[in-house]
Amino acid sequence: MYRQIMYEKYLSSVDVSEEQLDINFNQNVNFQKEIEVNLPEDKKSKILDLGCGYGSFLNALSILGYENIYGVEVGKEQNDFLSKKGIVVYDQNLVDFLKNCNDQFDCITLFDVLEHFKKDEVVEIVSLLKDRLSKDGVLIVRVPNGEAVFKGSIMYGDFTHETFFTKRSMVQLFKTFDFNIVEVFPVYSFGSTIKARLAKVVYLGYVVFYKILLLIDNSASIEYFVATQNILGIIRR
Repeated sequence: MYRQIMYEKYLSSVDVSEEQLDINFNQNVNFQKEIEVNLPEDKKSKILDLGCGYGSFLNALSILGYENIYGVEVGKEQNDFLSKKGIVVYDQNLVDFLKNCNDQFDCITLFDVLEHFKKDEVVEIVSLLKDRLSKDGVLIVRVPNGEAVFKGSIMYGDFTHETFFTKRSMVQLFKTFDFNIVEVFPVYSFGSTIKARLAKVVYLGYVVFYKILLLIDNSASIEYFVATQNILGIIRR
């Protein structure tokens, strides 16, 4: 019940204006390398962005020349905004969409989406995703990282967040549903300013320190340790 209430004013409740949405929608998107190299080469490929928000990723795909792009979004304010942009977006809960959809897609993306669901719901979503993904298709999934430094600012910064993930739990989740390839990468957000470079040095120092602690306590954990605020999964059948 709370979701219906919160998603009604998901953007305005945190003071995001339509003017700011328009700026974000039209800004140049620099894809992370792991995203860019895994996008389909064929511009006619069918791409589905679940929980597409205000549509910046879909707009970037359109600019790149992709012709068959679709979004699913339940937020009223996001859908009101997207309806003015001429992007095909299904206004419904993504679980209902996946259950009722008979199409398969060459690429399905979920950016900052799965954390909004409880574990039982996540399991149901992953099982449905496999049926909607084409044989050689790719899932691209970004979620908050439960092992990150200051992870609480992301996890608890949004009232609608329900579930943390780590590299290990992402692999565990998708392997349970027989996805053969599950690769998980850090998501770096450092810029080129002096402040950003200093932050990167501090971050890398933290990573080294934490890995030393893991070696002392449980060396098996190092293989799966990622320290960035978010992690990115590239997943194939």
